[in-house]
Amino acid sequence: MTSRKTRKLVRAGLAALAVVPMLALAACTASGTTSTPNAAPSDGVLTIGLLGDIGQPPDPDIYYANNGLAIVLNTYEGLVQYKNDIDTVEIAPRLAESWEVSPDFTTYTFTLKPDVTFHDGTPFTSAAVKSSLQRRVDVDGGAAYMAAGVASVDTPDDLTAVVTLSEPNSAFLDYLASPFGPKMVSPTGVEENAGSDNAQTYLQTHDLGTGPYELSAVEPGAKYTLTQYDDYWGTKSPFTTVELPIYNDVSALQLAFDKGDVSAIVAALPSSSLDKYDGNAAFNSDMLPTLQSALVTVNPSKPFFAEKEARLAFLQSIDQEKLVDQVLGARSEPATTLYAKGMISDGSDKQNIEYDPTVMADYAKTLPEGSEMVVGYASGNTNAEQMANIVTANLQTTGIQATAQSYPTSQVFGWANDPTQGPDAFIDGNNGPDGGNPYMWGHVFWDKTGGINYFLCDDPSTDADLNEAVKTGDEALFAKAAQTYSATGCYMNLSYNKDWVVSQKWLDGVAESHNIGANELDFSLLSIAE
Repeated sequence: MTSRKTRKLVRAGLAALAVVPMLALAACTASGTTSTPNAAPSDGVLTIGLLGDIGQPPDPDIYYANNGLAIVLNTYEGLVQYKNDIDTVEIAPRLAESWEVSPDFTTYTFTLKPDVTFHDGTPFTSAAVKSSLQRRVDVDGGAAYMAAGVASVDTPDDLTAVVTLSEPNSAFLDYLASPFGPKMVSPTGVEENAGSDNAQTYLQTHDLGTGPYELSAVEPGAKYTLTQYDDYWGTKSPFTTVELPIYNDVSALQLAFDKGDVSAIVAALPSSSLDKYDGNAAFNSDMLPTLQSALVTVNPSKPFFAEKEARLAFLQSIDQEKLVDQVLGARSEPATTLYAKGMISDGSDKQNIEYDPTVMADYAKTLPEGSEMVVGYASGNTNAEQMANIVTANLQTTGIQATAQSYPTSQVFGWANDPTQGPDAFIDGNNGPDGGNPYMWGHVFWDKTGGINYFLCDDPSTDADLNEAVKTGDEALFAKAAQTYSATGCYMNLSYNKDWVVSQKWLDGVAESHNIGANELDFSLLSIAE
């Protein structure tokens, strides 16, 4: 259901999320910590530091990366979202007050929230649902697949939209709740600024959403500015302006945060900074739930791992619990399932890879002397680099000449064109699906057309089961697909990762403004602690 072309774009963005260098940071005091909380702003300005530029225009039908979601999710809204401040996947209202789903998952009827306006002053109605879903298909950006199955949208009145799909899809509400899912865009604004590209040029520097903030200034490579929308239908925070300055290295970002120039840092710090901030009384440190994981994928197109026996032996040689604890620390826990935590309610997707280094040691004895293998990781991904170094060091004790090697993100996503150009195995420090439905995980990671199956390790029965299960939401069939794919020895779920947010002591509402689907905050729900 998803083309490899479209999936590559989002994975580049998700991989970039974890690209943070390991740097020695200047101490704020003799002990390396700040002991006095910084003062709250008195001018209504909230400052959220971005590590690196957003990489793509903040057009909701184009943007498919990560830190730019701070802009997209505060200027645009979808019909639904994932519920905030819980560690499970639950669909919650946004621009739709309620909805009904037909038993066969082909018809979705939405009752819309009244008295909502776009930032151009025009009303939000069911006509906008129809045009927004169509624009997603027409623009054909990274997440076009989420609307590609829409056969028609009927609008019996201004506050009712009936979406009919071309085939059953139990994941459709998750598509709409995804941070990358279809957002509502002003039909009038698109028409008036269409140009030759369906308003894509206009939306590089403006927005046409209904969200709590408007995009008011764009300085690529330097800063983005959001201004509170006066006629917003929902909660308003005391922050009338949100500044999003860009920092090109983590040390500069942390220094600005320590001085109080930055209000919060969201999902951008390496685990090596945990000791500095987690438990520091001068700052807030929140570990919030996500759907993301650290992963190991194995390349069957390389001679070393051509046989399933070798792939499974390698995965068994990884001391998962020790590796996660040593490198990721408090921000993660060892994964016990093949999907994201809790994605299959009865846990029947249990990961059955038992740590036993003797299996690889015995296998190594059958190999020619001096056998070599490479464990890759994305350039600059500190956590993945540390894990790759530990894994290769352990392999060397068996006589295998194992090395860890970095690869730029652009090269990582090119391996699907020729997996033989990739390493023997790859450690992904932080990656995840577009949303909370098992299909959005399994198809992305295990199907060779999914986009994060870097080495095209594919089991046709897994693909068939996923495509059948999504029609009805059959968890047993999703679990079967997971176990079938796990048996290939191409995949291991290392950890359940958390979204680490550090913020100034005066900032309140961080957890309440966060949901499991996105590594960003709803700025309208933040406030200044009394």
